[in-house]
Amino acid sequence: MCKEWNERISDIDICKHWKKERPTIEYQPLNLLLFTIQCLSTHIADLDLLISTYTPQICILSGVGSKIKNPPNIPFYNWICQVGINSFGGVAIIVHNSLKTRTILQASNFILLELTVLSEVVLIGAIYVPPGSSIPFNLLETNVSKKFYIFGDYNAKHAQWMCNTNNTSGNELKSWLDEKGYQLIAPTKPTSKRSEAVIDFGITNDATRWRSETIREGTPDHYPLYFETPLSLSEKGYFKKTNWKIYHFFLQNIS
Repeated sequence: MCKEWNERISDIDICKHWKKERPTIEYQPLNLLLFTIQCLSTHIADLDLLISTYTPQICILSGVGSKIKNPPNIPFYNWICQVGINSFGGVAIIVHNSLKTRTILQASNFILLELTVLSEVVLIGAIYVPPGSSIPFNLLETNVSKKFYIFGDYNAKHAQWMCNTNNTSGNELKSWLDEKGYQLIAPTKPTSKRSEAVIDFGITNDATRWRSETIREGTPDHYPLYFETPLSLSEKGYFKKTNWKIYHFFLQNIS
């Protein structure tokens, strides 16, 4: 600082030297996995590998099976489980313990959580619709005044979401989506290994800036899905702070 006062240095150079760079604001997006696991007891290794590889904040499981009554311990995660109507059904939501959640509704093959991210409250759900069963639209319409995202195996096929054929559930879902103005969060590649069909996806009232990807891994008949969401878990903002010692020094020398 003394050198600046005793040498011939322009005001512009002094300002450049003392300019404090403002760091960019950093966002940590919430990431989510959807996995129709088809009996957890025989595919625990697949689940462990997925969570360790992709480290999602939320993992939604569909078709969990009887193991849902005694889920394995996963460090830093909490389980919310719901049995289904048969031994192949049931859903679970595995939530990182840093998240603030509250269970809103549990029914057969269905869970709905309230998730608080920063100052926003959204709904995250898990669903399993067995083949040949009707989609429980009454459950999907629970608390729709908020943003909601409900993921699972719908067993609903329609050309609208890149299936080769339509089935009854797919036609009913397409009509319901058109009527309500809701949207799908779905990948562009098949989620079923047995057919060229996308039957695992999410339903929402706002799909803006969601990204989805089919993970071509795993031993079950369904591929896992990875979702990058527009929801921010944290924001590191920076603001200007006056250095009063330097400010006082300049005032003394100017006067």
